[in-house]
Amino acid sequence: MHKNISYLYAFFGFFMLACGVVAVDLAGEQANTALITGAAGGLIGLTAGHFLNRGKRWGFILGATEAGLLTLILGWRSATYFLSLLGMMQQPQNTLSTETAGMAFLLTTAMLVIAFLTLAVSVMFGKQVLRETK
Repeated sequence: MHKNISYLYAFFGFFMLACGVVAVDLAGEQANTALITGAAGGLIGLTAGHFLNRGKRWGFILGATEAGLLTLILGWRSATYFLSLLGMMQQPQNTLSTETAGMAFLLTTAMLVIAFLTLAVSVMFGKQVLRETK
């Protein structure tokens, strides 16, 4: 089972990297936090997946911890983007800033959903993975 979870962490890492790149492409220089979150989360996810694939227990602990922390951080950021987007909708402003905020909200929410699913799978199969690894 630890091999399957390692592939999940690798997918999670690639997804986070891709989201960071897409955020910079869509929002430009305003997406520095998304780029940092995506790059750091992606590299940590790839590292966790690689070492878990080699049977290292700390790879699982690293990946599960990362998924948990990113679920909390991205949940907070997604809620913040949502509230600011609601504030923008109530006031007449330019559509470009509203569109950028909407894209940031959607991208952050997509990252949140994947982080939460990764955390859920890690918790579900945690005991089995910990028995299989050293």
